[in-house]
Amino acid sequence: MNIQLKKPIKVNGKETSEVTIKEEYSAGDMIRIQNSKGKGEGEAFAAVVIAATGWDITTVSQLNSKDFIRINNAAQPFLVDGVE
Repeated sequence: MNIQLKKPIKVNGKETSEVTIKEEYSAGDMIRIQNSKGKGEGEAFAAVVIAATGWDITTVSQLNSKDFIRINNAAQPFLVDGVE
């Protein structure tokens, strides 16, 4: 699934205005997402966005807040039972 970013960001030194969201997640992705829940809602959101995009936290931190939420919400249906 592709999402157009409201505000382009730099990924590996290249400006990007679109992101492809993964539609399949590994057990490792789920473990990292679940472990992040104890650190707060922001960490849990970030863990989902990192898993969905494959970007690191530095890149994810550049996202416009609306893009951050849109990516998180787009990934939810692909996660087992969703992540709150």
